[in-house]
Amino acid sequence: MPQTFFSLLLQPRAPLPQTDRLLLAAAVARVCAVDLAAVTIEQRCERCGGAHGRPRVLTPGGVHVSLSRAGRTVVVAVSQVGPIGVDLESVASVARAGFDDVAFNADERTALAELPVDERDRARAALWTTKEALLKLSGEGLTVDPREVTVALGPGGASALLSWPTATLDLSRVHVVGFDAGPGLVGTLALLGPRAPSLSML
Repeated sequence: MPQTFFSLLLQPRAPLPQTDRLLLAAAVARVCAVDLAAVTIEQRCERCGGAHGRPRVLTPGGVHVSLSRAGRTVVVAVSQVGPIGVDLESVASVARAGFDDVAFNADERTALAELPVDERDRARAALWTTKEALLKLSGEGLTVDPREVTVALGPGGASALLSWPTATLDLSRVHVVGFDAGPGLVGTLALLGPRAPSLSML
């Protein structure tokens, strides 16, 4: 059985968020091989109805997207198989004082403290982008306390979901994949599907 493919597009961040949203539509058009005019994307909060929250592709059907920005880079993820969440973070931004207290639970803070000092910031960014990608995948975002989601570093700096007691997802179908986002950046993709993906970088 062929592996499922998910497409990622990395490029310089636009000055205005609206331009990044146009990039999102262009990525959908490219992956689905349709005209840009055939792509309709809605961004509406599921809680308050405001023009923010997770973007949804109305046309063409069966397409899921996610977008993240960090530093001077924007990443767009497109899936034709199932829900997807992507997060991008700069290593420097997670090194600020007090970050660990609001981002990580006691087990995660202990694991970070056991790492060599020069490895902690990159590990911190990997753990954080994993949490963010998972919360985007669920559609709940930071309405969920990120400390409820426990993640850990695996071999080679990859991250994995350990537990999420309040999850609304079928965790047996959740896959987490890190990707090279460029110097000083860490990227993580989370997706819901039958198997781990092969990534297509655009």
